[in-house]
Amino acid sequence: MALIDFSSCPVINTKLYGGSNCKKICIIFNNEKYLLKFSSKNNGKYSNSVISEYIACHIFNLLGFSTQETILGKYKNGKKYLVVACKDFTEPNKIFYDFASLKNSIITSSKLGFETELYEVLDVILEQNLYDKVKLKEFFWQMFIVDSFVGNFDRHNGNWGFLVDNKTNQVLIAPIFDCASCLYPKIDDENIKNILDNEKELEKRVFTFPNSALKKTFKLSPYFYINSFENIDCNRALFEIFPRIDMKKVDEIIDNTPYISGVRKNFYKIILSKRYEMILKPAYELLKENKFLLEI
Repeated sequence: MALIDFSSCPVINTKLYGGSNCKKICIIFNNEKYLLKFSSKNNGKYSNSVISEYIACHIFNLLGFSTQETILGKYKNGKKYLVVACKDFTEPNKIFYDFASLKNSIITSSKLGFETELYEVLDVILEQNLYDKVKLKEFFWQMFIVDSFVGNFDRHNGNWGFLVDNKTNQVLIAPIFDCASCLYPKIDDENIKNILDNEKELEKRVFTFPNSALKKTFKLSPYFYINSFENIDCNRALFEIFPRIDMKKVDEIIDNTPYISGVRKNFYKIILSKRYEMILKPAYELLKENKFLLEI
């Protein structure tokens, strides 16, 4: 599959996007607005964040989540760039509010919006009146399970939230977006080869890191938290999401991703298989045998 060249697309200079991980511009492609994200640099080398964005968003979509549309491409402006075009889901008449903004509106919350202490996030979900509390809690934990699967270390309060229709005031949970921190974007192909040749290094990417952006004093370990079964809503989310994961289709997404090397594709498939088999599957099997862990 050839990469689309976005170089000649009109740029909308009055549409700006926040965030600190990469450069972003707004373009018109096929008569619609797209956020164009450029790979960021890591130790003088470009990271694979746009690849992570593309693949992780497609995995979320495969598992039934409303997700931003992503297209891999290239862009030339003096230099050549690998980019990912993300369809602007605020068009038309939609205003995006992140969870951090909602958190700031809860005056009893002891910390500001971007603080990610788990108990604070859960308290806000229960105290807010913007969206159905039960559905929001279900979404939050299901997103956590998939983020754990794809190794997202940066799902903070600023990159998920709500769409509000400014004409009808209808509120929806926004599509999944900003998945650039999944799938170890800073690891280059040379380091991937070293990891694949070292079982201990490979297992570190399963059990030890990355951790979640959510905190209980320290950042949560997805492996330990999911397998602790301490949160019934997390248990239920795993029980709902795990049967949706078709590893053959996940592998197809990776195999059909253009530009990346064979060794990187192999790494992605191996690491996702191991996170599936070593983090999610044992917990799911135990939940099947102990249904009381799903009941109040």
